[in-house]
Amino acid sequence: MNNNQRSLIISVADGNLSLAKRYVKLIVESDTSKANQQFVSSIKRKLESQMNFMELPSDIKEILIMDDGAVSFNESRYYLSERESKILEEVLKMYKAGQKLSDMGINYLNSLLLYGESGTGKTLFGRYLAYKLGLPFVYMNFSNAISSYLGSTGKNIQKAFEFVKKTECVFMLDEIDAIGMKRGKEDVGEMARVTIGLMQALDRVKQSTIIIGATNRIDLIDKALLRRFTISHEVVKFSESEIAGMITNFLNDVGIAYLQEDINQYCSLRLSQANSINDVVRAIAKSIQENCDFKLC
Repeated sequence: MNNNQRSLIISVADGNLSLAKRYVKLIVESDTSKANQQFVSSIKRKLESQMNFMELPSDIKEILIMDDGAVSFNESRYYLSERESKILEEVLKMYKAGQKLSDMGINYLNSLLLYGESGTGKTLFGRYLAYKLGLPFVYMNFSNAISSYLGSTGKNIQKAFEFVKKTECVFMLDEIDAIGMKRGKEDVGEMARVTIGLMQALDRVKQSTIIIGATNRIDLIDKALLRRFTISHEVVKFSESEIAGMITNFLNDVGIAYLQEDINQYCSLRLSQANSINDVVRAIAKSIQENCDFKLC
């Protein structure tokens, strides 16, 4: 019995299903025998299709989602551009340096602001970062956190950050422009107070947690809030060659046969549109429904 098998048994005995699934994935991935490959692939697909949402305290279930990317994220289907690869490397280096900075009494917020058009992969990059670090991915959409009740929005944010303080994770704040808008001289309303509260909460985040802000409208965000993010990066649409790389990764992983000329034609057609892996999935589904050879176009 090896260490992974022992850890699996312990996690099952402790009732820790999320951890048990991690060890199941490690065990099946370590099996390289040809006789078991079909079984291994089947188990991996089942694990990755579950999104593996983790249990949250009842008072924050409506405002946060926590996903165990170590189990559910499929790296084989993800395409990392050179632009995001450089940002990933920078964030990972600072994550490793965080403990040394803490020991030296230096406070450093490892934070990243991703901005750009909708559908360009900002949230998916956040999940990929969590996967690479083996950390939970905690997601908060500010549009959902805003309450019509006076003072409740600020309380929602406070509860979310109190949870994150106790949980080492990658914490993504989506649609941050929903509350972090520029404040005018006469702006003393609740949203201005919420923005100030958000900045104060960011200042108290532990260095073991990575903060990612995401927005489609960076021009609307308060300058003081922008300064809380140590790195700002624009996520742009894929180029034609990047779309081809994304599609190739996906099709190779799902085992669909294809012709390179079909991919090239598809990429040319899609270059002027919002490129999404959903387009590829729809093309595969259509091919299966029509019971014919798979073609992208």
